[in-house]
Order: sequence, then structure tokens, then C-alpha cells
Amino acid sequence: MERPNKKFLLMTLLVGIFMLNGCDKIKFSTFNASKEKDQNITTEQEIQQDDEEVKQEKDKEDASAPAKAEEKNPAATTPIPSDIKPKANKELLIYTINPDKGEVEAATAMISEDDKITPELIVSKVAEAMADKSIGIGIEKVTTKGDAIIVSFYSDKPPLTEVGAGIESAVLDAIAQSLIENLPDCNKVIYQVEGKAYKSGHIELGLEEAYSER
Repeated sequence: MERPNKKFLLMTLLVGIFMLNGCDKIKFSTFNASKEKDQNITTEQEIQQDDEEVKQEKDKEDASAPAKAEEKNPAATTPIPSDIKPKANKELLIYTINPDKGEVEAATAMISEDDKITPELIVSKVAEAMADKSIGIGIEKVTTKGDAIIVSFYSDKPPLTEVGAGIESAVLDAIAQSLIENLPDCNKVIYQVEGKAYKSGHIELGLEEAYSER
């Protein structure tokens, strides 16, 4: 039997060693790639988990912010009771007219509890009541002279114009009666027209002649 050639054996041995080394490199490379992929997946999961934790922590801080603000400054969220109360009203008895009958009739005007009852206030409330009856009284001014109240009208408005004798007299009676009954110091009511003597187509008075007296 012939012995194997030494060169052939040597080559076979080298080829075997080379193949073994090549397999190891392939396995090692495959293992490293898989390991790197696993590391990448783990890192992404950790980042997502960290982001979620940060978001949850921020939500907790936002939710607790009002409570902390209330602890630092209770007045910021606690309503403060208001001392402002609606003003009470009181009734003021005045007189107006019934335009259908041309007669004087009593009426009630509501004024504030704090309102001081003055000649100007009374006359304005009478004028408002008559306006509700579609009679627009033209009041120029209201003044006081001693125990007399002087009411001056505009010459181009009721009771000087646009109304008959019955309505004119009723308007003057209603104003005079409202003033005398609400003002203890008022003993007489004088009517004028823009500072001059009262003169209409139905009634004529002197400059300081009293239309009505207590």
C-alpha cells in the first residue's frame, strides 16, 4: 500500500483549518448582527418608556398646579362675598291724569330708598306718569321761592299746546296736588311759561300768582 503524499495531506489540513475559521467568522458575524438589532430594539423601547414617564409626570404637575396655587393663595380661588346689595325701593304717591275722562287720578311711582324727595323729583315722576298716558309734558325748570314751588313750562309743548282745556287743567291740578301732598314746606304752586306769566288759550295767571295753595 502506498503512503499518502505529504503535500496532499498538508493541503487537506490547511483547507480544513480554513473552512473551520470561515465558519466561525460567519457565525460570529451573524451573532453580532443579531445582538446589535436586539440592542437597537431595546434602546427604542427605553426611549419610548422614558417619554411616557416624562409625559405622565408633566400631567401630574399640571393637575396639581391649581391645588398648589390654592394652598399658596386661598383667596385666588375662594369667592369673596360681595357687600354690594341691590338698593331698596320705596313708593311715592303722585297724581296723573286719565286722558279718556280728563280727570286726575292717583298713581304710585317707585323711587330708590336713598332718593331725597325734592320738587324736581316729584315733577319728573308726574311727567313720566303722564308720558305713559301719551301726554308729553314740557317742563322747562322747577325752582323754589320761599314756601312756593315755581314750575315753568315750554311754550310749544303740553299743557300749553296740543291739549284741550280739560286736559290742561287736569295736568296743572295733578302737578300741584303731587307737590303739596309730598312736601310739607310747600304751601303754594306757581306756574309760568319759560320764566314769564302763565298764559294759554284757556288759563291766564299773573307772574307770581299761585295756581294752588295749601
